[in-house]
Amino acid sequence: MQLKINKHDDIIFEWIPYKFFDIKENIECGSAIAMWNNGPLIYKEKKGMINESHKKVGLRYLHNLQDINNEFLNEVESYLTKKQVFGISQNPDTKIYILVFDVEYFRFYCEKCNNKYENRWCKQCQINQLKNYFTNWTSGSEKIDNLIQKIQLKINNYNDTIFEWIPYNKLIDVSEIGKGIFATAIWKDGPLYYSKMRGEYRRDLNKKVLLKHLYNSENVNYIILNEIVNSIKEGYGISQYPNTKDFILVLQLKYYCVNCGKKYSNKFEIDNKSCTLCQINHENKKISDLIHEMEINIDYNYESNMKFEWIPYDQFNNIEEIGKGGFSTVYSATWKDGLLEYNSRQGWNRISNTKVALKCIYNSQNCLDKFINEVKVYSKQKINNILKIYGISQDPITKDYIMVLEYAVGGNFNSYLEKNYENLNWAKRIDILNNIIEGLDRIHQKHMVHRDFHVGNILITTYGNACISDMGLCKKIDDIDEKNIYGVMPYVAPEVLKGNPYTQAADIYSFGMIMYFVATGRQPFADCAHDEILALNIFNGIRPEINDQIAPKCYIDLMKKCWDSNSDNRPKSNEVKESIELYYNSLHYCWNEERYNIRDQFKKLPCSKAKQLTNNTQAIYTSRLLNPFTKNLSKYSVDNNTVEVTDFTMLYD
Repeated sequence: MQLKINKHDDIIFEWIPYKFFDIKENIECGSAIAMWNNGPLIYKEKKGMINESHKKVGLRYLHNLQDINNEFLNEVESYLTKKQVFGISQNPDTKIYILVFDVEYFRFYCEKCNNKYENRWCKQCQINQLKNYFTNWTSGSEKIDNLIQKIQLKINNYNDTIFEWIPYNKLIDVSEIGKGIFATAIWKDGPLYYSKMRGEYRRDLNKKVLLKHLYNSENVNYIILNEIVNSIKEGYGISQYPNTKDFILVLQLKYYCVNCGKKYSNKFEIDNKSCTLCQINHENKKISDLIHEMEINIDYNYESNMKFEWIPYDQFNNIEEIGKGGFSTVYSATWKDGLLEYNSRQGWNRISNTKVALKCIYNSQNCLDKFINEVKVYSKQKINNILKIYGISQDPITKDYIMVLEYAVGGNFNSYLEKNYENLNWAKRIDILNNIIEGLDRIHQKHMVHRDFHVGNILITTYGNACISDMGLCKKIDDIDEKNIYGVMPYVAPEVLKGNPYTQAADIYSFGMIMYFVATGRQPFADCAHDEILALNIFNGIRPEINDQIAPKCYIDLMKKCWDSNSDNRPKSNEVKESIELYYNSLHYCWNEERYNIRDQFKKLPCSKAKQLTNNTQAIYTSRLLNPFTKNLSKYSVDNNTVEVTDFTMLYD
């Protein structure tokens, strides 16, 4: 071993005469701490090799290895790999050989079995100790005993909870909560926990716990055992009522509500002792279930989520009407407590006095399923392009339910573009379209259809980002069977006007009209009445006119594909998204001929100004029932010449 020395600070393994004093033995472990008179050899730059006298060391007794044989040598070599061994000695009286270690060795290796510690904890020794203790307790049920023993032997970490049999007489101050299933109590002994400082298990005395009564469990069966297994992570152990012989789960209170006994649904509830059911306590089961479902579905990957809440109406002040649609009125308001969101440095915090939008659905207490459907569709994650929902509330007077939504500082897209059209270059317009198509593509990826897609339902949030709102008509593709046609007529696809089901292709048609609005600054068909004649014109292929002095050819070509009369010819949302992204990248990052060509098409356009045209008084751009204007449409076709088709669209020079 000495010939393997490689560096000046390597430990020199040597035969050590038995010159130790102040020996403090740990007989159970077969080890000791002592002072070594001469001390180990160390290298000093000026003095060379010297002894570090009066060195505190650890001693490991090699019991039953008095003979120098292969077993002895193998045992010694197993320690040498640890690189903290000074040498070997022998007690002259007992003839027991002794390995001499740096005293720090026992901070990292178990004194009993020599296994490496984890936080001064030895897994194997702990398992052995638990096994030895098995005979000291019994539940009276072989199945319960076997289960507890099996759970204990799976301990894998020093901070794992040791699941125990807990005698009922160790539980005091039992107080029933909830509906009789749960109770709180004080466990006098308290659970075992491992003290890293002391290197031993201690008990957390007088611990408050939750008791869950397992009714009719005297005869242990699979159901009882399964419930116990499912509670291991949150449990301390099992007890038993002495009178009924029913078993009791003894649970960690931090995972459960102290008022009702409900298990917390997520880390937020655990950290904040926030029980959704106790907070809601709503008389309408559907609303309670909705909030609970929204809570469960939030992936508390904190950086991407807010907390969905029931928000009492008295939390709002400064309430002002800001818009009215076909199905609801929208108000701005100040939420006093404010939005609860996660910050990586500070954790969960409220942003007091958050400005929000309150969407009050007309007669929502009588059309609750539609209200719930819209709530579920709104984004509850921090993603752009779809308006975020913070929670729900209820008007105490009308009893109408309210969605509490992100406040869009820029208002709806129609108003925003009217004010800013001349200041928006094509790069910014394409950026807005990119936001919109990303949101629509997210909806389509979920196999849903928006069904009311127009510029009034697109809002401008912070920094000019666009997001989609008004999800009231949004539904799954296979769940659309309504005969009523709702919407803004110029944005409704011809096949829908005729009475065919709304499809994702119909949303793409609407996006084509949004592209027209972005290019011209004008609503489509603003100069004519939105009546039966316009519905017939749209069905027969009339579209707003636009020329290449207003928008690039590539842009116009995509727009016309989107509003093609044949829905099968319209591109998918992901295909439109790719094209819009190509325009965006061409305006910002040019490196190939295709992008240079697209960029040049945009750059050569003259500065455009929205023509100030007077809207027809019967041009309606809020969603409404369109059936009165489409009921006779099925009589006509593209080839039917019985009605004159008129293009009311203003042409651009």
